[in-house]
Amino acid sequence: MDIEPPTRSARLEVMVRQGSVRHRSTARLVVWVPPRRSPGNNWGEGDLAVLELDKAAAPPMRAVAWQDMTERLRVRAWHGGGDTGTFADTTIKAADAWYYYADADLRGASIQHGYSGGPLFREDDLTVAVGLVTNHVINETPLSDRQVVRRTLTVPWQRIRDELVRADAHDVLDACLPAPFTDTGNVPDGAVDLLLQLFDRTEQLEYQANRLAKKLGLHMTTEEPDTAVLPLEEELAVLLFTEGRALPTLAELLTEVVGEERRKTLDRLVALGRTEKGVRLLSVGEHQRLLALLTPVNAAHPRLLCQATRHVLQLAHRLPEWIYDGTMPEARLAAAVDDLDQDNADTMPPLLRLAVFLSAAVTDRAIRNELDAWCDDVGRRLGRDRSLLMDCRAQASSWVKSRRRSLTRIVVDLSRNDAGCERYTCHIWRVREGRAPEEAGISAGPYTPEEIGREIHGLAGEHGNGGDEAAPWIDVVVGREHLDVPVDGWTASTLLDELAALGISSSAVEDSPLVLGAQYQMALRLREYHRETEKENDRRYMLARRWAAGRTGPLVIKEDIDPRVLLRAMTDEYSDASWAVLHGGPERREYVLALCLFHGVPVVLWDREAAHAEHAQRLDDIVGGVALSDLPEAVRSFREDVYYGARTVAARPAMVWDDPGMALPTPPDYGDPPDALTNSGRMAAR
Repeated sequence: MDIEPPTRSARLEVMVRQGSVRHRSTARLVVWVPPRRSPGNNWGEGDLAVLELDKAAAPPMRAVAWQDMTERLRVRAWHGGGDTGTFADTTIKAADAWYYYADADLRGASIQHGYSGGPLFREDDLTVAVGLVTNHVINETPLSDRQVVRRTLTVPWQRIRDELVRADAHDVLDACLPAPFTDTGNVPDGAVDLLLQLFDRTEQLEYQANRLAKKLGLHMTTEEPDTAVLPLEEELAVLLFTEGRALPTLAELLTEVVGEERRKTLDRLVALGRTEKGVRLLSVGEHQRLLALLTPVNAAHPRLLCQATRHVLQLAHRLPEWIYDGTMPEARLAAAVDDLDQDNADTMPPLLRLAVFLSAAVTDRAIRNELDAWCDDVGRRLGRDRSLLMDCRAQASSWVKSRRRSLTRIVVDLSRNDAGCERYTCHIWRVREGRAPEEAGISAGPYTPEEIGREIHGLAGEHGNGGDEAAPWIDVVVGREHLDVPVDGWTASTLLDELAALGISSSAVEDSPLVLGAQYQMALRLREYHRETEKENDRRYMLARRWAAGRTGPLVIKEDIDPRVLLRAMTDEYSDASWAVLHGGPERREYVLALCLFHGVPVVLWDREAAHAEHAQRLDDIVGGVALSDLPEAVRSFREDVYYGARTVAARPAMVWDDPGMALPTPPDYGDPPDALTNSGRMAAR
């Protein structure tokens, strides 16, 4: 990236096109924002230039009006050459911290090379721009049913506006025309009548409408002579149901000044907003105040926002992706709040509940008091009974107490979802000290190994809540046919992701994966060995008896052992053996492992990559003189050395560790047909 400022005195040749006529001119740079990296953002920010023509275009051209970009908006772009027939239509689908993503239908032209930097106009009003094209994804190979990609990265007007404010370019912003509010299609029936009831005098209507517009950084067209295109009450209605924060901001302005009767009218108007998708919960002032509070909260408690949001939304139908990231980069904080600011229909909206839970968890008393005051003010403006806030605070207090119990285990129930072992059905529980297992609240999948690894790592990151507790133990529950699943080698995160979460960015650090088995003590457990309950109960009894015997030395089983000798030893001199080490190639090892598990041996260790008896020495560094109680850490340390390059051996230790004292949650019913949710699936489905 070039971060050197361009020469201010330089002139650039530009071509202004109007229809088929081209006008040459020169322009000078008036604002330049260099590109910059930001934590948690792969694309960076900034990289904005504003040019000013040396003289007015001839003939005079109408200036573009600007409006915020929103999801589900249909927009149109043109190629930089300006030809009329190069227009391409697309739809804004999803918002990120910096970019908005647009996907086009497979019809007409697509955005491609030569469109970058061009404006995006509303398809239903081509006088209004909402952002800029920045990049595109398009196929360079013959298309198939899985290759048709027409995705465009766009920068919304609100991000451009933020960069101009950052650059102190207020004169440029003042010259940017806000779009007039003329589209009455979003106004629900009855809204205009309610406004006329709310303001019985024209002077009141004008005063409050202009006051609202200034709060939003806009102006009403009726303020300027000969510009009004709608009666004021209709233009105000369009503003209230087009700009997401307009309606709550009007309610905030009027709450303390209207009488009882007009308050009822205001409540009815606000109730209409709850039926409209684009209307936000918070006013402009409430939103700014909350972000100002959350910034120090997030800096002091980097995992708290994701943890609290997961709890608040545990029964929601839609969960934002960022709640699984573990930490929230400051650059994405505003976008995260916006994700939760779209649902205001509940008695206690999720964003208000989240603020209550954050207040209960923060350690800074002053910030806690400010969050409480914010919640009181928003609840009062929404007309919520104070008892609802008190109930929510009691729930938050209980949650905070449970958070302080260290997370001792994470239980992961895995089942292969395809023959190629590329995706797995997955159920996850967290086990806190002294508490019953709690479902993590994710759907059953299917997931890739990397997705499961990230989920486990994200949950494990909550274990200490900022304290010094040991990392949680990871139980991976599988059927006996899946004991070869290499879950200890699955990626949990990457080094650069972990550094970015800490606000550290360095080009000198080479990215590398963090691996589950190197980060955590983890082992396999059998879901069951026998499907016949009586035989399985016998096995569990033998397992408990062996565990209680406390024999510390391992039963080392070599490849050349006679199976008849091993069968007798399992029920005779080694009937109290609590752990076994298996050597040899995979075929021989498979039936020996089955034999050990059948006889209830609780702990079994083997090298998943061992091909023959000579590979037995590769496990010597683990089993040589180690006590059973130290074995999990010895295995984790060995895996760390292997996966992170300190050892150059090919060994991949796998381990079953079945402690009867660590109860497993009730497993899901895998007998249900694939399209029928189990009870746990119904609770976890989102």
